[in-house]
Amino acid sequence: MTAECVRSLIAMKGDDYEILIVDNGSRDGSVDYLRNEFPQITLFPQERNLGFAAGCNVGMRHALAEGFEYVLLINNDTVVDQPFLSALLDEAQRIPDAAILSPKIYWYDSPDRFWWAGGAFSLWVGIARHVGRKQVDTGQFDSPGPIDWATGCALLIRCDALRQVGLFDERLFGNGEDLDLSLRMRRVGYRIWFVPQARIWHKEGVDYRKNAGEHVRKFTGTRNLLWIMHEHASTIQWISFLPNFVLRYALFYILMSIWRRDYRSAKAVCGGMLAFLRMRSHPGLSPLPAELTDRREPATPERPSVKEGTAETE
Repeated sequence: MTAECVRSLIAMKGDDYEILIVDNGSRDGSVDYLRNEFPQITLFPQERNLGFAAGCNVGMRHALAEGFEYVLLINNDTVVDQPFLSALLDEAQRIPDAAILSPKIYWYDSPDRFWWAGGAFSLWVGIARHVGRKQVDTGQFDSPGPIDWATGCALLIRCDALRQVGLFDERLFGNGEDLDLSLRMRRVGYRIWFVPQARIWHKEGVDYRKNAGEHVRKFTGTRNLLWIMHEHASTIQWISFLPNFVLRYALFYILMSIWRRDYRSAKAVCGGMLAFLRMRSHPGLSPLPAELTDRREPATPERPSVKEGTAETE
């Protein structure tokens, strides 16, 4: 899967970029395979599973240290269109206050249906959503423009903005770190920008389902949504958010999981809420399910650093 992604990156138009892969402690020979298959890429193999946020931060620190102007974060379960990067860079030059630029993203198995055509989010509601999800592309989202947040599946970030705002919050491990970074960028006056001319195709959720399980996604999704609200929302926004969270998020996913007889996921939603309360009570703590902690060494997750950054291509 990663090799398919890399081949599509190598085929992109333009040559002024470096491809960097951060391997999060895999044990299946991926590092040796990729090193032999693609000698032109840079590999950063990690001893353990750092999580999505910290893994991306490894790459972004490299980009900042090497003086790159932009960093492109992209999931390994994607393939990109040839004009993908050039379309993002052209729009970045046109919109100088856009700190993060986001492409059109389609389902890999339904290549004309949207997985993502922008992100909508309000701290009054607290439920992040994908614009256009599962709609057939008939040109309805062909205009570039501002969006509320950008998905970490694929996003181009200005390194100057990263130096000012900081990297992904590693306490989140995975799930919601993209929303948090988008909100931090907007807080200091940057815009998050949708670029429909840039297109990729995504095998959604493959890594999580294969390596951890759907219940882990429910745990981190619940915990991290509450943590993001804690970091960004006012008291009055919390009052508006809580009924939506209880009815439209927690109760919905618990009942849906029970209906599917996925009792681990139903339990994980409750576990995520309890984990958030532990994070509130014990600063620096980042409680995670055993499927993730069994592969990590004990460590205090890093807060986002204003002087550091992370990313994958220029």
